[in-house]
Amino acid sequence: MYNILMDSEGRRIHGEAAKAREDGRHLDALQLGDSAMLAYKKDGDKLGFGESVAERSLVLRHIADEENDDRFLRLARAELTEAVDWLRQENNLSTVALPVFNLAKVQEELGQLDEAVKNYQEALTLLENNPPEPHGKRPAMIADAKIHLATCEYQFGDKSGLERAEQGLVDLEAADEEKYNKDVWLSGGHMRIASMLREDNPKKAQEHLQKAKEIIDANRDLKLRAQQWQKLSASFT
Repeated sequence: MYNILMDSEGRRIHGEAAKAREDGRHLDALQLGDSAMLAYKKDGDKLGFGESVAERSLVLRHIADEENDDRFLRLARAELTEAVDWLRQENNLSTVALPVFNLAKVQEELGQLDEAVKNYQEALTLLENNPPEPHGKRPAMIADAKIHLATCEYQFGDKSGLERAEQGLVDLEAADEEKYNKDVWLSGGHMRIASMLREDNPKKAQEHLQKAKEIIDANRDLKLRAQQWQKLSASFT
C-alpha cells in the first residue's frame, strides 16, 4: 500500500504547478510539476506521482496548441503511456484513472480516436468503480469523463454520442463540485460539443459556443479557457 499525504510537500508544489499552468506560465508549471514529482517519489505517493505526470501532460497540450506543434503532444503521449503501464503493474487501479484519462485526451488530439475511445471508456469505468484515493467518487468528474467519451465517440462515427454528451452536461450542472472545477469542465464540455457540431449542426454549435462564453465571462479565473474559446470562436468565421 502507498502513502497518501494530502498535506504533503508534493501536494503543495503540485498546487503551485496547477496555478502556474492556469496562469499560462508554462515553464514554471513544468519546473514545479517536476519538483512535485520528486517530492511524491520521496514520500512514496504513487498516486501523486501519476497525477504529476498527468499534470505535465496538460501543460504540454497547452504548449502544443499555442505553438501549433504536435511534437509536444507526442511527448505527452509517450510519458503518459509509460506512466499508465507502470501504474497498472502496481495492482492498484485507483492510481490509473487520471493518467489514462489524460492519455485519452492526448490521443484524441493526435487523431487516434479509436485508441482514445478505449481509454476514455477505461477511465470512466475506473472513476466509477476504482476512484482515485483520496479524491473518492466524484459525480462531477464522472460527468466530465462521460462528456469526453461521448464527444470522442461522436467524432469516431457514433452520432448518438451527442445525446450522451448533452446529458453529461446536465449531470455536471447538478453535481456538487468546487466552482472553479465545475466552470472549467462545463465550459470545456460546451466547447467540445460546439467544435464537433461545427459542420453537422452549425446552429446548435453556436448555442453551445455561446453557453461556454457565458460561463467563462462570469469567472475571471478561467484565463486559459478564455484563450481557447477565442481560438475556437475564430474557427467559426
